[in-house]
Amino acid sequence: MTEITTYIIDNIYQFLGVIMSIIYVILSIKENILCWIALILAAILNMYAYYLINLPLQSLMQIFFILTALYGWYNWSKKTKKEPLKISTWSLQKHLSWTIFGIISTILITGMLLTLNTNSALHSEYPFLDALMFVFNIIPMYMTGKKILESWLYFIIIDVISGVFYGLTGEYFFCFLFICYIFFATKGYLTWRKQIV
Repeated sequence: MTEITTYIIDNIYQFLGVIMSIIYVILSIKENILCWIALILAAILNMYAYYLINLPLQSLMQIFFILTALYGWYNWSKKTKKEPLKISTWSLQKHLSWTIFGIISTILITGMLLTLNTNSALHSEYPFLDALMFVFNIIPMYMTGKKILESWLYFIIIDVISGVFYGLTGEYFFCFLFICYIFFATKGYLTWRKQIV
């Protein structure tokens, strides 16, 4: 028990960020507008936690999550006054465009990270995976703000990759979070799909 307590204390930002991240996902599946407040709190905590483990793009991504939360809050509350924002889907062509954009962005960002020296604030121990997780978390977050059904499918794929990555690097709270995210994303997809079928 002492080892667990010590691990939590040593990784308190990661621990609290994971708790708030789980609350965010549960609330977003239920389409509860308070999910955006939970996301802001999770992003603030996770930003520092990622900084501590030398994953700068994951830290920067938290700023995007805060902006997404503000957009999502505005978008969901604006539509609620007149007509609730409905869940919709994108065409295959639109998904292919976003996927190609994501792959190209990942390659370009990886290249940029590889040119930085180890003293740079953006130095990453894992440039390709840092870039991949950065890009392919931003895309479905944007889609979630618009209530696009397939956002959950993007999350499932990147959550599997992230869960394995964090497990292999010994970041067990983040590993746990992304394993939970796989199940939450599956539940989110099935829940949202019922509303448009």
